[in-house]
Amino acid sequence: MKIFLIGMPGSGKSTVGRLLANKLNYTFVDLDGMIERHALMFIDEIFEKFGEVKFRELETESLKNLPDCDLVVSCGGGIITKKENKTLMKGIKVYLDTDIEIIRKRLETDYIRPLLKKKSLDQLYNERYLKYVDFADVMISNEKSPEETVDLIMNHLSKEDKK
Repeated sequence: MKIFLIGMPGSGKSTVGRLLANKLNYTFVDLDGMIERHALMFIDEIFEKFGEVKFRELETESLKNLPDCDLVVSCGGGIITKKENKTLMKGIKVYLDTDIEIIRKRLETDYIRPLLKKKSLDQLYNERYLKYVDFADVMISNEKSPEETVDLIMNHLSKEDKK
């Protein structure tokens, strides 16, 4: 089974993803990291040299090339901007619903994301929120500790298993 974590930049996809993969004994894949390894450049360099459209193509290509095994995939925040990606994400899509003020605080100490150089966090959130909801099979609050978020996801997965 594949579990795709979607959400805003800074919503905790990578942190929660690593913990969840470890708990499930799944392989963890950071989609942005996969793109960087294949392109031999950082995400912000791809945006600067080739633009967002090219980056989104690489993102979709990476989804197509995921290995066929049990995975927890941390997707880039903009994965939901291409409707095609939803059909490529065969598995459970978990939206990490995180309060924008929590995200803002987390991003203060993080590197500046390429799109946040052009748009405010609020603009990005307003543009994407309904797309996250549309993509998601389940919404999980990520406003406490990453471990508590993993427990919420695990509880949801165990309910799914019983269906």
